[in-house]
Amino acid sequence: MTIDVAHEARARRWTLRDEGEQDVLDGSSLISLPAASDGLRIGSGAPLRVATLAAAEPDLIASARRVLLAAAAEPVETLTTTDGRSFGERAAALREARPDAVLVVAGEPVSADALVDLCEALRFGCADQRPQPRVLVSGDARTALRLHQVLRELPIEVLSDPRRDDGHAALVGRARALRRLTDTALVLRDEALEALARAIAHDTGDPTLVVDVSGSSTSLVRAEPTGALLAGHLVPLGCGRGADRVVARAGLDRVRRWIPWAVDAPTLLERVFNRARWPDAVPAERLALALEIALAHEAVRHVLEDLQAAGISHEHLRATPLIVLTGMLAELPRAAQSVLIVANALQPTVVTSLLRDQDDALVALGAAAARSGGLRIRDALAAARQPIAAIAPVSAEGKGSLHVSGGVSVARQDKIARGAFFAVASNGPLEVSVSGGAVRRLTAGACGLVIDARGHPLELPPRDAERVPAVARWFSSLEALP
Repeated sequence: MTIDVAHEARARRWTLRDEGEQDVLDGSSLISLPAASDGLRIGSGAPLRVATLAAAEPDLIASARRVLLAAAAEPVETLTTTDGRSFGERAAALREARPDAVLVVAGEPVSADALVDLCEALRFGCADQRPQPRVLVSGDARTALRLHQVLRELPIEVLSDPRRDDGHAALVGRARALRRLTDTALVLRDEALEALARAIAHDTGDPTLVVDVSGSSTSLVRAEPTGALLAGHLVPLGCGRGADRVVARAGLDRVRRWIPWAVDAPTLLERVFNRARWPDAVPAERLALALEIALAHEAVRHVLEDLQAAGISHEHLRATPLIVLTGMLAELPRAAQSVLIVANALQPTVVTSLLRDQDDALVALGAAAARSGGLRIRDALAAARQPIAAIAPVSAEGKGSLHVSGGVSVARQDKIARGAFFAVASNGPLEVSVSGGAVRRLTAGACGLVIDARGHPLELPPRDAERVPAVARWFSSLEALP
């Protein structure tokens, strides 16, 4: 099987061939590549702008948010039954949003009349839009059937309640079909990442978190060994074409705070818009590289915030013993830069192993697993994933203790001072125990074992005079910048 990976302007081909009992992955970089007739192509698909109409029930709104995050859809407008705007203002908001699809989440019959009013505003506001938005109605069956009658002039489908697993899966699958259009050979990048997380979790027996940052999307996918999945794919936020959207959402100061020296706002803003204009440019100087790292910090933090708003605890994601980095996050010049982003933005709360993809090889394997589950990719997965570091968070209250033995020069049993952040070189398998907890066996990788006693959540001083030395010290501790 051949797999073409289209990641921004770059294209790569990977060939998965069966050799007896194992599969082997071969690859080479190409500038452009037509799809193979018997292969798969990985891409982002068509953008999908989605407006949401929902009953004002917290569980319904949270379930709608989970659907949009899992489907990598871009939310453009949200109207609830408690929206105080007039009929004309609601219709104008939907008209200006120009959604490709509308998700209508029906609540109990008591809210049906208010939902009908929202649907009438949708009919009026999008009457002249071409093509008309596709309407996906889900939720309470009685209310959904009533709304179907109101919206019958629009292309409409009625699906299961998004609060149920089958309804969530149906809505996500339908949204992905709209992004894929008629390209049946296309595997969406978010599908590949989810299949990759499941495959690694099943292979290792550990919960696995895949963190992917690309030019215009950022993803967090946690898979359990049982196959259970939590996913958030946020578009169009990223480190390339979506750089300006990160700044628009976070604010320039939140991006600037991760740069280890003082930078004036106009200079940084110019760099951000240059990055969005030339998204595939390779950073050629320190400020450009530091900006890319800072953008990745904020992109990951925004996915965490959106998942939290959708009812998925970020503490659950942070307590993952195995993290796999893909996309631009895996292609930074130094592995220590990727480690720093995870330590600062994700802030693991358990001893965690970090793996890094190379040239999208793992993403290609995820695509193969997504489309053809019968492929034996276990050996190829083991060969493609490379450990780069381990992170051991230590309690910042008082003094936490750390016991390390194995692939270090000497066995260590130390009291770690509050605020400490440093790396211990490693040359083999380690056994790590924090504050007398369970022993975790792992291989740290080239960046060694990173000890983090800075506390959780990580707080940065607001003033440059205090912030810059702290951030510079963290970069220096891991040798993350030349």
